[in-house]
Amino acid sequence: MTLPLDPAQALAAFPDRPGAYLHVPFCEQLCPFCPYDKVRWQADRVAPYFAALHRELDLWLPHLQAPFRSLYVGGGTPTCCLDELEPVLARLPVEGERAIELLPTHASPERVERLRELGIGAVSVGVQSFDDAVLHHLGRPMCAADNLRALDAVAGRFDCVDVDLIFDVAFAAPEVLLRDLETCFARGVDQVSTYPLMRFAYTPFGAAPHAAAQEHALLHRAEELAERHGYRRAAVWTFVRPGGPRYSSITRELFLGLGASAASFSGRRFWVNHFSPERYAEPLAQGALPVARQIELPGPLGPLYWMFWQAYAGRVDLRRLEPLFGTSRAVQAVAAGLVDIGWATREEGGQTITLSPRGRDVYHDLEREVTTHLIEPLWADLMAEHDPADHPPPTPRGGPVAWVGRRARRRWAWFPG
Repeated sequence: MTLPLDPAQALAAFPDRPGAYLHVPFCEQLCPFCPYDKVRWQADRVAPYFAALHRELDLWLPHLQAPFRSLYVGGGTPTCCLDELEPVLARLPVEGERAIELLPTHASPERVERLRELGIGAVSVGVQSFDDAVLHHLGRPMCAADNLRALDAVAGRFDCVDVDLIFDVAFAAPEVLLRDLETCFARGVDQVSTYPLMRFAYTPFGAAPHAAAQEHALLHRAEELAERHGYRRAAVWTFVRPGGPRYSSITRELFLGLGASAASFSGRRFWVNHFSPERYAEPLAQGALPVARQIELPGPLGPLYWMFWQAYAGRVDLRRLEPLFGTSRAVQAVAAGLVDIGWATREEGGQTITLSPRGRDVYHDLEREVTTHLIEPLWADLMAEHDPADHPPPTPRGGPVAWVGRRARRRWAWFPG
């Protein structure tokens, strides 16, 4: 069985400097479409959570050999806890991008200025749509006018402004997403991330089927629209302004997660913290890391995991294999196979592969399979740590959790932290 993580040994196992992910689980209102770890904001829960977060930093930071490459603060709604975040951010050494998720109704002049003072250079504004019917469908605590005001408030104030949009082809006509994109392009935002609604079984949206062909067609139309406005498709679901700044929380090569539900990937091991704020705090009170599940990725699994998430950006730089993993015949074979069947092309003397339009469609579907069969059951299991007053008991798709299938080898299985 995998042994509990030792902070010094875990950090020493990273082959290169990681980025940092920091999770703030508190929300003023819980949106039903969101599958992420979250609890309703309550003053008497916030202070103990951040005290535990400082204890986690106490365990990691003495063994950090160099600053983090980047910082991404997500949630939850991290902007509802800026007073508590400030001393945490002051402790984190970061050389590179600092980004945070921003609720549109929090984009007041005062909060925007506060984010700048905290060193935040990129914001991901959770607009989801400029259509009031879609916002009501998703259970969002704002209206289209709020979202437009938020874009005005952040314009020109950060190095990179990303707008998150969500589309549900089972609910809204394709023209709704296209109108939403037009709004973003007309305002010159740096990038737009267009996510299909992820139908986790433990959310109210889990029962409806996916419509992959409709989603493919809509994204192709979105790409044509983006090109007419001078934007380009820089990732499977993301469109960017040429020459403008961009960022992605998905394509970090290596990362260390801090806070409840935060995940870490060191190249050969993946682990995730406890979800419940109270359960997260328990081991930290005893001087132990709050790891709930971990899995080893021996042989080709580590580099293949890396390759999968790098492909989200539509491009995989094979030159990064050597410094991160040494050689990987599995990755090279997959790369060659993708080129052979027309799902990717080789560039830069064969050192990179870029997904073709068909390859992006395939990735779109494959990402959903990974989410359904690996991420969803893991999160459903750990969401069960929450008090039922926070969340109804989650029911993963297909009943009880079976992490990697009945025939999976034991060395691939998840183990308690």
